[in-house]
Amino acid sequence: MADVRSKRAILAALRHDPDFSGLVMLPTLDRKSGHALLQWLDRSGLALTFLRRLQDFEATPRIPLEWRQVLSRRVTQNAERMQDLLDEAQRLNSAFRASGVTAALLKGFSLTPDFCQEPFLRHQVDFDFLVDSTDIRVAAEVLQSCGYSTAQLNESGETCFTTPLQHIPSRHDDLYVRQRQRHRQVDLHTSLWEDCAWLPVESPQDCLKKAHRQCVNSVEFLSLSLEDKFLLQVLHAFRHSFRSWVRVSWLWEISNCVANYQQDEAFWYRVIGRAGGTRLAKSIFAFILGLVSRLFQSPIPSPIRSWTADATTPSLCAWLDYFAFDWAISDWPGSLSNLFLIEEFIPDRRLRMRYLKSRLLPRRSQVSLGALEAADTINSFRLEAARIRYLAYRGVAHLKDIASLPRRLIRWKRALEASRRLTFGPKC
Repeated sequence: MADVRSKRAILAALRHDPDFSGLVMLPTLDRKSGHALLQWLDRSGLALTFLRRLQDFEATPRIPLEWRQVLSRRVTQNAERMQDLLDEAQRLNSAFRASGVTAALLKGFSLTPDFCQEPFLRHQVDFDFLVDSTDIRVAAEVLQSCGYSTAQLNESGETCFTTPLQHIPSRHDDLYVRQRQRHRQVDLHTSLWEDCAWLPVESPQDCLKKAHRQCVNSVEFLSLSLEDKFLLQVLHAFRHSFRSWVRVSWLWEISNCVANYQQDEAFWYRVIGRAGGTRLAKSIFAFILGLVSRLFQSPIPSPIRSWTADATTPSLCAWLDYFAFDWAISDWPGSLSNLFLIEEFIPDRRLRMRYLKSRLLPRRSQVSLGALEAADTINSFRLEAARIRYLAYRGVAHLKDIASLPRRLIRWKRALEASRRLTFGPKC
């Protein structure tokens, strides 16, 4: 595992009032700890923004030359990747328009500039499009005509389309190689939130009506309204958190939007209106924005703080104070520590037990890493071997995480006791 102190130092440098003093402890890249930290930076999505932050504050001399060089190479490679992705997005958008399909691009470079300064500072791996459920079959045909395929079309939820693999994936892959040199993926959505048995989140169904045209690097596409983008980013981060791991860069981008619109009360009331008034929606916002606040010292906007006040429970505050940081910076595939909060989001005991079982004893379902373009015997064998290695790595990490749960449970009980002893004051 990468050095926790170094991770904390990097996040401190990414605060909106940055602190670069801890960067002196970054390990050299010829050490195992240095390699692990660089791998964490890549997987967390922070490598490119970390270098940009140092450049913006003329603080690059605070890290060793070897770190500057390796991060600069990543920026150059990712700029080429992003241009390739922009070209592909333009091709897909043209195909959708030609078939009369209204498709809004979600996440990715549509988050520029409100969440991320430049598109090449994001490590985007796929495309997400929102379409009306009545257009789903035509949209699927469009993607198939563009070389994408899916095993099964989900007409009321998310469907993943991919191009054939030209490379057998590995967790040691260079993440900044152009996608067309390996394979591409498009996820087709009919809603901002996919159905989930234990989390009945309500999301607005008129997002396409409120969408508008956006242009990034001369590529024009349909994009969500800003309030719907913010809502989607919160829901997206939350959904992944319930699978144990979330990219820290997603949280950092949320903190950027919060900082950019901190004083725009009208905007935050629009976000609240789109999120709805359910207790679950308030709990989700309290959790994600509380997490963002702990990691990047980003103040929660006043309207959001008031709206989520009754969902900001002592238990949630205790978890955010004592567990949030370590949980967020954990190495992939993540940590089970957020299970301690499950009652905040799933009050029904029966559903809660089903969810816990799914996290502690995940089904041994078939894991697909994609389909090979040339499915000869040797390559098929290599792909199956890669799948087994992937399962083994995740399995070992999961067992280690389970083994450490009793110790963390003791710490959780102590955190709750400490929280109860505190005098009543402002909500966290």
